[in-house]
Amino acid sequence: MRYYTIPIVLIVLLAAACGPKTAQERLSKVQRLTEARRFEKAVEGLPALMKELPTDSTVLMLGCRIYIGLNQPDSVAAYAKKLTALYPLRLDGYQILYQAAGAIEDYQSQLWAVSQIGYIEGDRAKYYPEIARLNFKMGSYGLGISVCEEILKKDPGNSEMRFLMANGLASVGQLDSAITIMRDLDSKNPNQIEILSNLGSFYATKKDFAQAKGYFDKITAQHPDYIPGWFGLGHVRLSLGDTTGAREAYRQVYQRDTTFLGIDSILRTLDKLPL
Repeated sequence: MRYYTIPIVLIVLLAAACGPKTAQERLSKVQRLTEARRFEKAVEGLPALMKELPTDSTVLMLGCRIYIGLNQPDSVAAYAKKLTALYPLRLDGYQILYQAAGAIEDYQSQLWAVSQIGYIEGDRAKYYPEIARLNFKMGSYGLGISVCEEILKKDPGNSEMRFLMANGLASVGQLDSAITIMRDLDSKNPNQIEILSNLGSFYATKKDFAQAKGYFDKITAQHPDYIPGWFGLGHVRLSLGDTTGAREAYRQVYQRDTTFLGIDSILRTLDKLPL
């Protein structure tokens, strides 16, 4: 066996000598693998690079790119957060963070990213609509409404922001104000399914089921494949004591999607009720 000892040792030593010797050489190798879209191989080199060059912007950006290629947005967001913390004026870092955070529904990080993008670009107002939307998604209705109000001061006819504000107002219990805005939108944009659906929901929340039924009737007549319309109609018919009508509406939902909001359980419960 000793005759083979020296050659094997030499082979191991030669292999080690042929590998990257310095951090810069290892970085270059990972860059080449990333450019070649060999992300599974490239990611193997990241831990060593992060240990040796933990604050290097090139390494952090490589981490973002590699994990984008691997479709792992949580890891992309982690690298983007490190990058923007160390390099707070890196616009591309915030852009990457915004996208990755959205993919994992990290709305707080998205809000931070888009606010910083506006700051760096010198035009934060450009991103007010997205800032408002993200505040609403986070449940920060007061802030979302305030941002909408700022937008509408300069652009009072902005239908998108008025729609968003109406939903925000409804979420904090200001249903009359929400209905006023939404009815005005309906008069200017007749028969839009989202507007009709919201009006139906607002009136149902107010327990004005007769008004709500009128909107859901219109939706189901004009958009028969819109499942939330049938579901809303079932709810208001049931609230009005029309069990048979509610059952018919809910069956329309079941025919289109057997998993929609527990519709199977709702129908089983209704089938036990007298006609």
